[in-house]
Amino acid sequence: MRATFRRHYFLRSYILLGFTVLLTRLLITGDIQYYLAPRLHMLCHVTLGIMLLLTIASLTQALTGAKANDCDCGGDHGLPRGLIRSTLFYGLFIVPLAMGFLLPHKILGSELAQKKGVNLLAGNAKELIATQSSRSPNKAGSSAPAQPDGTMEPARSPTPQQTKEAPKQQSKKLGDAEIRKLFQSNNFGDYYTEKAMFMYKQPIITMDDKLFLDGLTILDLYPKEFEGHELETTGFVYRQPDFSDSEFVAARFTVSCCTADATVAGVLVEAQNAKAFATDSWVKIKGTLTMTSLNGSQFLMLKAERITPVKAPKTPYVYLSGTGAGTANGP
Repeated sequence: MRATFRRHYFLRSYILLGFTVLLTRLLITGDIQYYLAPRLHMLCHVTLGIMLLLTIASLTQALTGAKANDCDCGGDHGLPRGLIRSTLFYGLFIVPLAMGFLLPHKILGSELAQKKGVNLLAGNAKELIATQSSRSPNKAGSSAPAQPDGTMEPARSPTPQQTKEAPKQQSKKLGDAEIRKLFQSNNFGDYYTEKAMFMYKQPIITMDDKLFLDGLTILDLYPKEFEGHELETTGFVYRQPDFSDSEFVAARFTVSCCTADATVAGVLVEAQNAKAFATDSWVKIKGTLTMTSLNGSQFLMLKAERITPVKAPKTPYVYLSGTGAGTANGP
């Protein structure tokens, strides 16, 4: 009986040690980013410490043969009896442990995006619009007319310069006060007003990891203001079956806590040589934002002027955190 007890606890110790080693490897190599958002990495270090203590405690019991004190909770804390029961019980832990060591750590791609669907632009715009419309219902004289898809289009206050000059020229000539007027009347908050002003004044809007989600939100909220502006972004190539040969989406997975809650967002790209870029390959695109329509809704697409193949970034996902939809980094 004592020998059986020790065998079980040695096996449990090895399983705990395996999970401890696996978590250590994920943290050292950085592969933990494929599964968890950075804000949870500190908790992983805490978990690693707890698992190490549990492994030591289990090994101590196995080596000394000391049984844990019985409790009066009424539960069954006995060891699994028989080969079949023991195999099923420990298999629940051994199989995922083996998968963690043997299967490659891969970046999420088009296969999952196809199942989840892709939000073109969007970012956090739909939530902001829904919040604003609930506070200010669309009435006669309202500054937010309803769109065919049921969302509310932010109010537009075009200046005389807007109707005559290209957006790039406008952003150079308009002062901060005039630019602020373009974005402030929609009541989406100072955070998005400041972000929109920052983007509007850039000669080329660079949608890097820090700006990606907030940038998508702003382009979705203010499409007419940004029509004609130049934009540069990076993403993986995603295609839907109904896309033409000249279209693809430059997409990124957005993660709140872990990849189980991952969603996909991106910019629709139009390019004559779009077919030259394989699905799931990573590209850097520079082009001009132009209006297009899909299912009765208008939104911005990127008419590509230059597409460059690139390697997948070290941090492939963008993360939900801070004041806005993306990071809280200032302009």
